[in-house]
Amino acid sequence: MPKTLIVRSSFDLATVYLSTYSQLLIDYAQQQGHQVKDLYNDVKGSSARLLDFEAAMQSFNPDIVIIAGHMNATTATGQDFEVLLKVGVNDDIMSGKICDLKGCSAGLELAPSMVSKTAQQVFSYQADFTFVYNPNFETRPLDDPWAKAFFDCMLATGYAILLGKTPKEVYDLTIQRYDYWWNYWIGQNDPMTDDILTWLNWDRSSFIALTPTGLYGPPPKLTVPLGLSPYVLPLGIAAAFFLLSRDDK
Repeated sequence: MPKTLIVRSSFDLATVYLSTYSQLLIDYAQQQGHQVKDLYNDVKGSSARLLDFEAAMQSFNPDIVIIAGHMNATTATGQDFEVLLKVGVNDDIMSGKICDLKGCSAGLELAPSMVSKTAQQVFSYQADFTFVYNPNFETRPLDDPWAKAFFDCMLATGYAILLGKTPKEVYDLTIQRYDYWWNYWIGQNDPMTDDILTWLNWDRSSFIALTPTGLYGPPPKLTVPLGLSPYVLPLGIAAAFFLLSRDDK
């Protein structure tokens, strides 16, 4: 029976959305016969914090690790920005594992460092994973018609990993979901259509699958779009700090 560890923080709007959608991966993993351990603050006796993460890596010894939270090029964080993984500090803990880093920019340095320390496969983004949300659905992320496309694409990666697909298949299936939603939104008459298409393309262009033998999906040079909508949320650490400080004012 495969073992899957899912670590999901939830403390601001972006991570609330991410953790809510990540619950679908837990349900799917269990349906596929995986033994699942969920590190989430609402689960009794566990949290998306470093001590619980390190303990689970040792005692549970997962085959697949999915981390959903704020990240940057070198770091993956858990609850309240607590550092879980950092280049040159403890990224060797992923040796022998398949890892899905659901956050921003970790594909730049953290993912390659993990693979160099014998992680089997790492899936991530080389820029800020960014999504559009509808403020009328902040308490019901799964019903948000604007955010659904972004998280459905992100979930496609996890679903394919849980099915045991090859890295190339995981990459291709993820890109296929981006293409599906691009084609869907091109035909919509919605005030946010242009923003949604812009950021779907942004996320699609930065998604990678990395293994010791190859890289799938190296992105072109990305330029941040101008005129950002107030309903655009990134999962990068610096951007999240900025948004939190802005909200406090």
